[in-house]
Amino acid sequence: MSEITNDKFIDFLNTFNDREYRNNKFYDTITEISRKKSGNQDALIENDFRMYSLDDIAKGSDVLSLNLPKTTDALFYKENPDGTLSLFFIEFKFHNLDDPDAEDLLTNLVNEMYSEPKKLKCVCKYKKDLNKIRKYYGDSVKHTLILKPIESIKIVIPKLYKEYDSDVDEKEIEEYLDCVEKNLYVFVSTYTENGKYNRHKERMESMSTGLENHFERLKSGNIIDNYEICPRSFFDDFLENEILS
Repeated sequence: MSEITNDKFIDFLNTFNDREYRNNKFYDTITEISRKKSGNQDALIENDFRMYSLDDIAKGSDVLSLNLPKTTDALFYKENPDGTLSLFFIEFKFHNLDDPDAEDLLTNLVNEMYSEPKKLKCVCKYKKDLNKIRKYYGDSVKHTLILKPIESIKIVIPKLYKEYDSDVDEKEIEEYLDCVEKNLYVFVSTYTENGKYNRHKERMESMSTGLENHFERLKSGNIIDNYEICPRSFFDDFLENEILS
C-alpha cells in the first residue's frame, strides 16, 4: 500500500495556493478558470469560489511543460466526515451538446450526396471516402473530453507529486490515487436559452450518450468513480450539494 496519506496529499495541493505562472494563478476563482483563453474571453460561469487551475499548474511544471498533457480545467479536494478524501476533476466547455459533432456533419453530408446521385459524378467514391474519414477521425471536442481525465489522473498528478517529493515512487502515487474517490464533472454552455430542466435534461442525455459510453469505460477501469455532464446553470447546485455539504 502507498505510504502517501490524505494529509500529505492535501499538503501537496496546498503548495499551489500562492503560486502562479505567467500571471495565471494556480489557485483561482471559477470565473477566471472557466474564462475563454482567446476571443472575447467570456467566463462560462461567474463564481468567486476558488479551485486549483490544473491547466496552469501543468504549464508551470518544469517536467510537464516539456510535453504538455491534456488536463481538466480545475481540481478540488474534499475531506469527508469518515476521513476519506474525494477529488473533483472539473472541465468547463463552451460547447453545446445539441450541436452536431463532426461525425453527424459527415453523416448528413454523405446522406445528402447519396440522395441525389444524378447531380454528382462519382458519388459512390465520394461516399466511400467520406465514410472512411468519419470512421477514422472523430469529433475533436469529444476526444479531448475523454483524454483529459485520463491524463490528469494517470500522468499529471503523479508527475506533479514527484516534483513535490522526489523520494516518493510514482507507483506509490498511482496506488494512492486508486484508493481515492475521483469524480469528473463536465459543465457545458448547453440549453441556457429556454429554462425548463426536464426537457433540457432529456435533450442533453440523448446528445451526450457517446461521451457517457466512454466515461463508463473509465469507471470500469477505476480511472474515475463518478461523472456528471451538466449545463453551466447547475454549477451552484453542484457546489452546494457536492463540495460544501
